[in-house]
Amino acid sequence: MDKLALTDDEAAALALHADGAWAAPLPTINNANRSQVVAAVLRGRRSLAVRDLATPGGDPAGAAAGVLKRLGTGPRAWFMMQTADGTWFHRGLTIYLYGPSVTDIELSHLVAPAGVHHLTVSPPPGQWRALTTVAEAIHADGFTAEEPGVPPPAAALLAVDRPDGTRSIRVARGTVTTGRGPVPARFASVGDAVSWLLA
Repeated sequence: MDKLALTDDEAAALALHADGAWAAPLPTINNANRSQVVAAVLRGRRSLAVRDLATPGGDPAGAAAGVLKRLGTGPRAWFMMQTADGTWFHRGLTIYLYGPSVTDIELSHLVAPAGVHHLTVSPPPGQWRALTTVAEAIHADGFTAEEPGVPPPAAALLAVDRPDGTRSIRVARGTVTTGRGPVPARFASVGDAVSWLLA
């Protein structure tokens, strides 16, 4: 199990080599601002080279090359918190899993709110089960306020990338739905919803 921590800038530089496989958000970079993204990539490229994680020409090296290899064609599954309007709640748990299946994960990617990406190559087994367990806990107990005056997330999104497209469920206290369409499909339990995700 190899671990690598990258800043948002370093992650942005690595993402350029991922051929679209990088899906995780970059909390400290405004992706809609081209000049901000370019500046972040240049800073990240320099930082990766200083850390011996990239060649002088900018190609990933060492542990960064190992992470890039395991990004494959994109995430197999992901979990993130959402606000009431469905936008990403950056202070909550955000994790992406990469590998051939949800039971065969080659890379886990935790995004910290401060813009630090914790990547683990060959993580311990049970990554997918851990995410479904968190979803079950949210369904049972909901969320608690992180700090006074700051509203907690409204729901969690658990998604799986499948050969026929992406399926996702939205989980909140006492409710689990597909979270899509004018009338999202409802499930009796997280277990039923997870079975649908993987069917």
